Amino acid sequence: MIHPIVTLAVVLAVGAGLALLVWRMFTRVPRITRPWTGHFWCPFKQRNVTVEFQEEAWDGKRVDLDSCSAFAPSTAVTCGRRCLDVETLPPART
Repeated sequence: MIHPIVTLAVVLAVGAGLALLVWRMFTRVPRITRPWTGHFWCPFKQRNVTVEFQEEAWDGKRVDLDSCSAFAPSTAVTCGRRCLDVETLPPART
């Protein structure tokens, strides 16, 4: 008969190995994003802008800014992409 301490050690080792395997799988999976185009009032440039964001496919969180009409060319974004941190973007003004 196997001693209970040995059984516990084996169970803990297998559990730790499985946890490490799952963690390793999820940290190596590439981020899945989708493009999102929107129009809003930019509080930093003080004007209406048209932007193209990359957002997380799963939760819709904005993770990158591809282009913004406040810049020429629109892909040369130099504002620090602060709109990524704004939770709710203000609607475009007329």
